[in-house]
Amino acid sequence: MANRILMGNRATGGYGLYVSKTGDNVLDTTNPLAFDSRTGTGWAVKDYGQFIISAGGANVTKTHNLGYNPLVAVRWATSITSGVATTVFNPCRSDRDRETRAPATITEKISGLSWSHTNTNSITFANVSEASSNFVQTSAGDDLYIAYIIFFEPDFTGGKGI
Repeated sequence: MANRILMGNRATGGYGLYVSKTGDNVLDTTNPLAFDSRTGTGWAVKDYGQFIISAGGANVTKTHNLGYNPLVAVRWATSITSGVATTVFNPCRSDRDRETRAPATITEKISGLSWSHTNTNSITFANVSEASSNFVQTSAGDDLYIAYIIFFEPDFTGGKGI
């Protein structure tokens, strides 16, 4: 039976209260802990980063090799000014502009990001931006500037992210 609870000095981490998950030894596991007093109410981060998917560009896959679908935080923008995104969107939102010119012409621009757990070891991000005129695609839309965080916490959002 594995040691599950430690209150004191842990070889990796220092003093605190630690609780391991079932089957893991709290003294030496490298797996995420069920509770770690050093993190307060936060989740441990597995990976984070930023990247760009060009308009019409190929999907980007991030491999985490966790063996389960982790919690993911994603934000995206369509423009960067002096290195900063001034308007960002969450992964569940598309930015849509619709304009009517003359009675018979409708132009529409959609900027959006789609992401999903490709499998239990990777996540795929796709640029779903496009521009259309009278419902016929006229361009690939916008470049997307994406920031992400992958947590060790299992995904409790059903793939929506936070």
